[in-house]
Amino acid sequence: MYIYNHKRNKFWVKNMKQMKKFFQASIVLIMIIALLTVVIGVSILKFNKIFFGLLLSIFIVFILTIVFMLLITSYIIKDRKINKNLLKIDFSMIRFIFPMLLSIAPILRIEKNDLRRIFIIVNNKYVYSNTYRMDSKDIIILIPHCIQNNTCGLKITTDINNCKKCGKCKIKDLLVLKEKYNIKIFVATGGTLARKIILDCRPKAVIAVACERDLMSGVQDVRKIPVLAVFNKRPFGPCFNTTLDINEVEDAIKFFTK
Repeated sequence: MYIYNHKRNKFWVKNMKQMKKFFQASIVLIMIIALLTVVIGVSILKFNKIFFGLLLSIFIVFILTIVFMLLITSYIIKDRKINKNLLKIDFSMIRFIFPMLLSIAPILRIEKNDLRRIFIIVNNKYVYSNTYRMDSKDIIILIPHCIQNNTCGLKITTDINNCKKCGKCKIKDLLVLKEKYNIKIFVATGGTLARKIILDCRPKAVIAVACERDLMSGVQDVRKIPVLAVFNKRPFGPCFNTTLDINEVEDAIKFFTK
């Protein structure tokens, strides 16, 4: 089984801020649902006690679901070993609840990317809990066009091999991985093109490099294929001369192929 390279305490400290915001948003969501349950429950209690009991049961199940999600997710952020089945249940719950958390994030002045980062970490943990042993030809790597240096005039969105390996951006390093592992790499200019590439290539696994928003959207769209997400780095801001940790990409390739 694959083991994260990060030390547990370092992994926890790095993502503690996002976990606190995730916890905060979840508690507020519980309060909102509780308030709605009370308001609706009071209005129907006089007319239908059975329906009120059903409403109360649904609320209790919802609360238990969020509590379970928070517990398992906190263990994930602490990088502790968790049963694969529990990870699967937790990820399914997060898929369902996350749109609600994102909808209330602006009210709480929480950056949506902080919550999305938690989603991606849980996704990666779940993927890493499985065993695949694929051929490299069955894996594709998707990277954003902003990885390319903005001063470069070469057209790599249609063919990454057009890169001349000048070393100004990480495309050179990605080409080294492409040649080393005989793996397909595509530059996606957006979510629509990324989905088209996946439909055309029909890979068995995807390694995606992008920002939190695009990674979460991609993972949500591609449900039947394991996706390992790699956060890009944005030293100059979003969508401009971004970069990545090439070791994370290579680790993902090794995991899928071993």
